Amino acid sequence: MSSAYLLFGVRSPLVVEYEETLGRLGQAPVAAVSVNGAPRVLDHSRVLEFDSMSQPERERLAARAEFITCAFASVRRRQLCAIALEAGFHPAAALCDPTAVLARSLRVREGTFINAAAVVGSATFIGAHTLVNRAVSIGHHCVIGDFVSIGPGATLASNIRVGDGATIGLGATVVPNVSIGRNAVVGAGSLVRKDVPDDCFVAGHPATERPLDRERSALNTAGEE
Repeated sequence: MSSAYLLFGVRSPLVVEYEETLGRLGQAPVAAVSVNGAPRVLDHSRVLEFDSMSQPERERLAARAEFITCAFASVRRRQLCAIALEAGFHPAAALCDPTAVLARSLRVREGTFINAAAVVGSATFIGAHTLVNRAVSIGHHCVIGDFVSIGPGATLASNIRVGDGATIGLGATVVPNVSIGRNAVVGAGSLVRKDVPDDCFVAGHPATERPLDRERSALNTAGEE
C-alpha cells in the first residue's frame, strides 16, 4: 500500500468511503483534488481545486502523494485517471480496507479500491483502477479487469471473468464459470447464470438482456457517479 494518498475527483458521494478506509488505516489523504464539481468530502480542509493549481503546484503535490480516483462509474474513473496522468500524477497502490478479508494469493493492481467487509478468494486477480464496494464477495480463481465497478453486496462465485469497464450492480449474483463482457452492465439484484456479451445490459432473476440508454443512466449523472 502507498504511504501517501491523493484523492482525485471528489464530487461523488462515494469519496467518504475512501476517507473512512484511510482513517481505519490510521491515515488521512494528503489532499483531495476537486475536478469539475462541488467536493463531497468529510474533511474540506484538504480540498484543492484542480483548475486553480499551477503546474509547479501540481508537480510538488505529485512528489508528495500518489492518486486514487473516487467515483463509482467506470467512465468517470477513466476520465479522472486520464486527467491525473496528463497532469503528471502517478497512480497509488491499491487501497484496501483493513476489514476486508483478502486471500494471500490475491493479486491487485494500482489505483484499485477495496472497501470495508469485502471478501476476495484465493488465486484471484483484480486489475487497475477497479472498485470493489462494501461487503462484496469474490470467489477463487476470478479475473477482474481494469476500471470495473462492483456494487455493494454483490457476489461473484468462482472462476468468473469480468471485462474492462464492466459494472455489476448492488446485490447482484454471478454463478460460477460465467464471463461478463467489456463495458457490460449487470443490474442491481440480478442473478447472472450465463455469459454476458460486451457492451450489453442485463437485469432480472434470471438476468436477461434489456435496453440501456447510457446517456440517461444514473451512472452518467454529474456528481452522482
